[in-house]
Amino acid sequence: MTKAKFQNDIAIIQAWQAGDTGAFEVLYQKYWRKLYVFARRTTPSAEDAQDLIQDVFAQLLTQKEQIDANVFSESYLFAMVRNKLLDKIRKQYVREDYVKIIRQTSTDADFSTQQTILTNDLDNHLHQAVNILPEKCKEVFQLSRFEQLTIDQIAQKLQISPQTVKNQLSKALQVVRFRLREFATLGLFLSTFF
Repeated sequence: MTKAKFQNDIAIIQAWQAGDTGAFEVLYQKYWRKLYVFARRTTPSAEDAQDLIQDVFAQLLTQKEQIDANVFSESYLFAMVRNKLLDKIRKQYVREDYVKIIRQTSTDADFSTQQTILTNDLDNHLHQAVNILPEKCKEVFQLSRFEQLTIDQIAQKLQISPQTVKNQLSKALQVVRFRLREFATLGLFLSTFF
């Protein structure tokens, strides 16, 4: 079948819809190159442009019966290409957004997990440090740091002088700081690598 047999696009579409497979080949040969050049201007590669045009012609094949031969034109095909391009761009943006979200979520989750582990380790080290304190010192530290009582409130509760509370608290803080110094170094080390 040659182009000469068909006077216009309407005749090509009508012959194709009537079962003339050669008419589709004529349509393909007539428009493939123009559509490819149009698609190539906006796609990153020649392969992408070829794939896009193949998709357009595949869509034509599947919608053969729905095409109105009287309104079919070159601009109809260009509109199909444009729509395919827009769909491709939309899908690319969605994919990129999805990847960003996944990366961000996994980064947040990794960071959150690391923070949770470090916090739990710190808590364990702190309790170990507090547990080795002498009994009165331990009690003063816990009231000060865990129950948020003031020096005067602790002195009143334990029936000791505020100066004794200060001395006990100072001793407790020295021991706790010393015991947590190694952990703080390890936590700083780990946080720089994770």
